[in-house]
Amino acid sequence: MNLRDRGQPRGPFLFKDSPLSNVLLPQADRFDSAESLESALEKAATAFQPASALSTSLAHLLMWRDEFPCALVQKGPLRAIVALHGKYVHCPVPPFPFDRGSLETLFEYMKAVNGPGPGISRVEGLTEAQKDLALSWGFASRPTLLEYLYDRDLLSGLHGDPYRAKRAEVNHLLKTHSVVLRPYRRTDLGPCGELYEAWKAQRLPSLKGAMGESMLRSSQKAHFRALHEGEEGGLAAWVVLVDGRLAAYTAGSQLAPDTYGIHLEVADLTIKGLSAYIFANVCRQLEGFPLINAGDAEGLPHLAEAKEHWHPVRHLQLHAIDPA
Repeated sequence: MNLRDRGQPRGPFLFKDSPLSNVLLPQADRFDSAESLESALEKAATAFQPASALSTSLAHLLMWRDEFPCALVQKGPLRAIVALHGKYVHCPVPPFPFDRGSLETLFEYMKAVNGPGPGISRVEGLTEAQKDLALSWGFASRPTLLEYLYDRDLLSGLHGDPYRAKRAEVNHLLKTHSVVLRPYRRTDLGPCGELYEAWKAQRLPSLKGAMGESMLRSSQKAHFRALHEGEEGGLAAWVVLVDGRLAAYTAGSQLAPDTYGIHLEVADLTIKGLSAYIFANVCRQLEGFPLINAGDAEGLPHLAEAKEHWHPVRHLQLHAIDPA
C-alpha cells in the first residue's frame, strides 16, 4: 500500500470520515498534554511498542477508530492511551510506566468523567504478569480476551498429521483453480468491499440477531481503515485472486521482534480451501517471525473452534482491571 496513491473510497467501503484529530477528550486539562493517537503515533510508539498482544497494538487501535477514537495523554512520566465511547472513557492498553501510581492517576481521571463504580472505568489488555501486579496493589481483575498464537513454520508448511485436512483443502483448491497471492494495491479497495458484502451475507446466518449484524457493520469499518489507511499504523495487506477474481484478503503487522499479528481475514466461503490457503501462504512470507498471533475469537464459539483446528502453541489470556 502506498498512502500517497490512495484515492477516494468507492462502493461498499464508502464511509463518512471521522479523523482522530477531531477527538475531544473530556476533562483533558487533567493531563499535561492530550493528542489524537493518529497525530501522535511516533510518541506512542516509544511507549507502546513492541505490543504484548494483537488487541493492544497501535495498528489495532487505529483500525477501530470509528468505534473507539483514541488519544495519547501524558502527565509527568505517565503516558496512556484513552479511548472515547460516547461520553465515556476507558484505557484499552496498560499505561507506561506500569505502576500503581499510573493506575491510580488513570482511575481518578476515569471516575471524574464516568462517575463511580466498576465496568465502565477500566484498564484493558493486561498480561498475566501485569494482572498479578495489579492484584497486589489492590485492584480487581477479570479475564477478557484470549488470543491464539501459532508456530509460523508449522503453519507455512502444513506438515504432519495435525494439518492433513488443511493440506488436502489447499491441494484441492490448487488443482481446481488458478490461484495467485499478491500484495494489496489501492485499486483493490473496491473489490475488497464487494467481497466483504458477500462474506457478510455468508456469515450472517451463523451470527443470529441484531448483535451479529452490529459486529459485522463495525468490522466493515475497521477493514476499510486497515486497507485504506493501515500503512500509517504499520499494516501490510495481501489479496488472493482465484481464476482472476479477488476472492480473499488479509492484513497484519509486526507486534514484537518474534511475533507477527494477523488482524483480519476475509475469504469467499464458497471456495473450499481458500481460507487455509491465504493463512498458510501469508505465513510463508513472514520469515523471521517464529510466532503468529491470530487474535481472539470475538466471543464466537465456532470461531474459537476454527482457531483451535490450526493447533495453537500458546494461548495469551488478557485481563482488565477495575477501580480498587
